[in-house]
Amino acid sequence: MSVATPEAEPALRGPVLPLLLLLLAFLGWGAIQTTQLVSDRLSLQAATSQQRGQLEAARKIRVAADSLAAKLKVLADKGNPDAKLVIAKLKEHGVSINPKTTASVPP
Repeated sequence: MSVATPEAEPALRGPVLPLLLLLLAFLGWGAIQTTQLVSDRLSLQAATSQQRGQLEAARKIRVAADSLAAKLKVLADKGNPDAKLVIAKLKEHGVSINPKTTASVPP
Protein backbone atom coordinates (compact mmCIF):
# COMPACT_ATOMS: atom_id res chain seq x y z
CA MET A 1 0.00 0.00 0.00
CA SER A 2 1.26 3.39 -0.78
CA VAL A 3 0.68 6.23 1.59
CA ALA A 4 0.48 9.77 0.35
CA THR A 5 3.20 11.84 1.78
CA PRO A 6 2.64 15.43 2.89
CA GLU A 7 5.22 16.60 0.33
CA ALA A 8 2.95 15.49 -2.57
CA GLU A 9 0.10 17.81 -1.62
CA PRO A 10 1.84 21.16 -2.29
CA ALA A 11 2.49 20.08 -5.88
CA LEU A 12 -1.26 19.91 -6.46
CA ARG A 13 -1.72 23.40 -5.02
CA GLY A 14 0.90 25.04 -7.21
CA PRO A 15 0.33 28.23 -9.21
CA VAL A 16 -0.33 26.40 -12.48
CA LEU A 17 -4.06 25.74 -12.01
CA PRO A 18 -4.99 29.27 -10.81
CA LEU A 19 -2.93 30.87 -13.55
CA LEU A 20 -4.53 28.58 -16.13
CA LEU A 21 -8.00 29.53 -14.91
CA LEU A 22 -7.04 33.21 -14.96
CA LEU A 23 -5.74 32.88 -18.50
CA LEU A 24 -8.91 31.10 -19.65
CA ALA A 25 -11.09 33.76 -18.02
CA PHE A 26 -9.09 36.53 -19.68
CA LEU A 27 -9.26 34.87 -23.09
CA GLY A 28 -13.01 34.30 -22.69
CA TRP A 29 -13.56 37.92 -21.70
CA GLY A 30 -11.49 39.08 -24.68
CA ALA A 31 -13.48 36.88 -27.06
CA ILE A 32 -16.79 38.20 -25.72
CA GLN A 33 -15.62 41.82 -25.98
CA THR A 34 -14.34 41.28 -29.51
CA THR A 35 -17.62 39.70 -30.58
CA GLN A 36 -19.60 42.59 -29.07
CA LEU A 37 -17.42 45.23 -30.72
CA VAL A 38 -17.69 43.56 -34.13
CA SER A 39 -21.46 43.37 -33.73
CA ASP A 40 -21.63 47.06 -32.76
CA ARG A 41 -19.48 48.03 -35.73
CA LEU A 42 -21.70 46.11 -38.14
CA SER A 43 -24.79 47.78 -36.65
CA LEU A 44 -23.25 51.22 -37.07
CA GLN A 45 -22.30 50.49 -40.66
CA ALA A 46 -25.85 49.33 -41.40
CA ALA A 47 -27.33 52.48 -39.83
CA THR A 48 -24.94 54.69 -41.80
CA SER A 49 -25.80 53.00 -45.08
CA GLN A 50 -29.53 53.34 -44.37
CA GLN A 51 -29.15 57.07 -43.72
CA ARG A 52 -27.05 57.74 -46.81
CA GLY A 53 -30.11 58.09 -49.06
CA GLN A 54 -31.87 60.36 -46.60
CA LEU A 55 -28.79 62.56 -46.29
CA GLU A 56 -28.55 62.88 -50.06
CA ALA A 57 -32.24 63.83 -50.29
CA ALA A 58 -31.79 66.39 -47.50
CA ARG A 59 -28.79 67.87 -49.31
CA LYS A 60 -30.81 68.22 -52.52
CA ILE A 61 -33.63 69.95 -50.64
CA ARG A 62 -31.13 72.25 -48.93
CA VAL A 63 -29.56 73.21 -52.26
CA ALA A 64 -33.00 73.89 -53.75
CA ALA A 65 -34.08 75.98 -50.74
CA ASP A 66 -30.85 77.98 -50.79
CA SER A 67 -31.25 78.59 -54.50
CA LEU A 68 -34.84 79.73 -54.03
CA ALA A 69 -33.85 82.03 -51.17
CA ALA A 70 -31.00 83.53 -53.21
CA LYS A 71 -33.34 84.22 -56.13
CA LEU A 72 -35.85 85.75 -53.71
CA LYS A 73 -33.12 88.00 -52.29
CA VAL A 74 -32.16 89.13 -55.81
CA LEU A 75 -35.80 89.98 -56.52
CA ALA A 76 -36.06 91.92 -53.27
CA ASP A 77 -32.87 93.84 -54.11
CA LYS A 78 -34.38 94.76 -57.50
CA GLY A 79 -37.40 96.28 -55.73
CA ASN A 80 -40.10 93.59 -55.82
CA PRO A 81 -42.44 94.48 -52.91
CA ASP A 82 -43.66 90.91 -52.36
CA ALA A 83 -40.11 89.61 -52.22
CA LYS A 84 -39.23 92.38 -49.75
CA LEU A 85 -42.15 91.34 -47.56
CA VAL A 86 -41.05 87.71 -47.58
CA ILE A 87 -37.45 88.69 -46.79
CA ALA A 88 -38.67 90.88 -43.91
CA LYS A 89 -40.74 88.02 -42.48
CA LEU A 90 -37.79 85.65 -42.77
CA LYS A 91 -35.60 88.14 -40.90
CA GLU A 92 -38.22 88.33 -38.14
CA HIS A 93 -37.84 84.57 -37.74
CA GLY A 94 -34.05 84.80 -37.69
CA VAL A 95 -33.37 83.56 -41.21
CA SER A 96 -30.65 85.40 -43.06
CA ILE A 97 -30.08 84.99 -46.77
CA ASN A 98 -26.75 85.37 -48.52
CA PRO A 99 -27.26 85.06 -52.27
CA LYS A 100 -23.54 84.49 -52.94
CA THR A 101 -23.10 81.35 -50.83
CA THR A 102 -23.29 77.90 -52.29
CA ALA A 103 -24.51 74.90 -50.42
CA SER A 104 -21.71 72.86 -48.94
CA VAL A 105 -21.73 69.13 -49.29
CA PRO A 106 -22.20 67.41 -45.92
CA PRO A 107 -19.71 64.69 -44.98
